[in-house]
Amino acid sequence: SINLTRFVRHPFMENAEFDFEAFGENVAFSVRMLDNVLEATRWPLERQHAEAMAKRRVGLGFTGLGDALIMLRLRYDTPEACAMAEKISVCMRDRAYAYSADLAAERGAFPLFDAEKYLSGGNFASRLPEEIKSKIRRLGIRNSHLLSIAPTGTISLAFADNASNGIEPPFSWTYSRKKRMAEGGWKIYAVEDYAWRLYKHLGESGEIEDFDPEMK
Repeated sequence: SINLTRFVRHPFMENAEFDFEAFGENVAFSVRMLDNVLEATRWPLERQHAEAMAKRRVGLGFTGLGDALIMLRLRYDTPEACAMAEKISVCMRDRAYAYSADLAAERGAFPLFDAEKYLSGGNFASRLPEEIKSKIRRLGIRNSHLLSIAPTGTISLAFADNASNGIEPPFSWTYSRKKRMAEGGWKIYAVEDYAWRLYKHLGESGEIEDFDPEMK
């Protein structure tokens, strides 16, 4: 899951903006990485390996949408926020499918690929822009499925500095988590939402002061 908060420039400021170019580059990089993961995975059963190789399904998604919208000064339940969420999702979709076609030119399409079946009917790929569909017809596509936006609760907490989960808004700016310790017993941890903590560390100039993005 790609952390959307990493692509907000000038967060909370009037000139806040989302860096679609950098996000698109990260999407392409991630598609290549996930395709590599299929090769590196040791499958317990041969039938599982055969199924994975035949379709080469991957599941690229994002997390931190709620916090990213806050940092862009967009209220979650407004038409403007919905339009931004759609723009981000379309960018991810188009870059993922276009790059998977580039991978097909380099590494070959997934074995079950049939251009007419894949791009016709009511399936997801049939709704792609014509430019991308033409590219897929010409080059093929490496991965039959590319996108999956999961709830990402643990991922966001452990790897995205407690950014809001998946497509959800943050449910609380601060809260407590109880963790079972290895030696026995429990320990209480104070947890803050990523966007909330970032906002608190902004100076009057809008520059981030003494902010450690990895601190929990």
